[in-house]
Amino acid sequence: MALVFPAAPAIGDLYPPDPGLAGVSQYVYMGNNKWNAVPTTVSLGVTNQGAFNTYQWPATDGVANRQLTTDGAGNLSWAVPAATNLEILGLLEPFDGTNISFTLVYAGTANPFTPVPSTNVVIFLGGVPQTPTASYSVSGNTVTFTAAPLIGTTFYAISSVIV
Repeated sequence: MALVFPAAPAIGDLYPPDPGLAGVSQYVYMGNNKWNAVPTTVSLGVTNQGAFNTYQWPATDGVANRQLTTDGAGNLSWAVPAATNLEILGLLEPFDGTNISFTLVYAGTANPFTPVPSTNVVIFLGGVPQTPTASYSVSGNTVTFTAAPLIGTTFYAISSVIV
């Protein structure tokens, strides 16, 4: 089967414009009647193919249990996935039966903790899990309860962070 390229391509034109199937080679026109093969292991369609071509892709398929990672400059490599670490949280201020807003901190410290996203926290009062939005909300490192917790109520919370 003969491959017939467009008669008057412009530099940067892709052919076929959307290969769509694994194993179908795509070419980019370099000028001076020269077409270069484009890696075909990923096809993102016409709209995104240009973005695919601007990345520096790894030369190998990688190994099991690795993820494709960018350095932020367009260079891709295979890396061990980031591990999730659970953090136990406490409050900077004690419950006084009046206040409803408190500062989340790493347990046993005065170091503020901000869950990312703000919904990435599970809060327990008196050992009972609280319902987000109905019982509390989080903004930055501040948790605000819908009702003031009673003096002496125990508090702890957990959140996950990527390390």
